[in-house]
Amino acid sequence: MARGHFRIVLDTNTLLRGLVSATSAAAKVRRGAEGRLFIPLLSKPVLDEYRAVLGSDAMVSKFPGLTPELVEVTARRLRFVSDYIRSPKVAFEYRRDPCDQKFIELAIALEATHLISADKDLLSLPSSRTEAGRRFRQRLPHIEVLSAGQFVKEYAEELGLG
Repeated sequence: MARGHFRIVLDTNTLLRGLVSATSAAAKVRRGAEGRLFIPLLSKPVLDEYRAVLGSDAMVSKFPGLTPELVEVTARRLRFVSDYIRSPKVAFEYRRDPCDQKFIELAIALEATHLISADKDLLSLPSSRTEAGRRFRQRLPHIEVLSAGQFVKEYAEELGLG
């Protein structure tokens, strides 16, 4: 797959890890998104979650380098380089973790090739024998759901992630 054809949704945990550890695989993925080595996908609900969760007092106090300003600058950078949809017009009910629905709906609406996540529920969907797993595979038959580490290991050379 050519690098311009990678269409990637980043979950909030991945972005958090990419902001608090400059040497992590998630940081490489974040920098790749900001540098448009692949096409990051965003929606208003996802951006709202990034800002609310990452800019929260709890996160800022837990991770000293994480500031509301850094979160806002990162959100704006990603928004500038992303394919963006205000509100996906698809629905995917995910009872196990309704907060993750927005990432799945974004992936469906903008035809993601990859979903990068640290969330075990999302990582397990492609192989899950649950009803949600079956529906996920039907709606996104070609998507890869990977951790940042797996993604970097598999695609670093092809994408120039350094």
